[in-house]
Amino acid sequence: MELAVRPRVIVGVGGRGAHPRVVDTAMSLARGTGAVLYAVDVRDDHTPGAGGPCGPPALQDAYHALAQASVPADDVDIRLVVTPGEPDETLLRLADRPDDLLVLGHSRQLPAQRVERPLALRCAARARCSVVVVPCEHPQGEA
Repeated sequence: MELAVRPRVIVGVGGRGAHPRVVDTAMSLARGTGAVLYAVDVRDDHTPGAGGPCGPPALQDAYHALAQASVPADDVDIRLVVTPGEPDETLLRLADRPDDLLVLGHSRQLPAQRVERPLALRCAARARCSVVVVPCEHPQGEA
């Protein structure tokens, strides 16, 4: 008997905070495809919090980002992932299957002094899976 591999929707909920529109989009896509939703908060080693960068406060932050969604999560299989690392490298490592769907936010209002490309665009350029870039109203929407 062959085991079916469920599709995955991977959404970034870390950084400066996930925009509710990004989480809503990921939740809707996961529900519509029967996918498992992985809510990923990538922390660098300098993120403050008890228990290290991936301790209980980090899990609370990821849970809070999901709780802000206006789309109900009742019938969606959700996994919280909090891990240290560089956001683009880590998200791309986790979204490693061709049938994965990576959902990221991108602000329409980017600071003029920004040197590097936004996370969503860096991931979209290098991903091995489909990427959905959700426009957000404010700079904190970069997830």
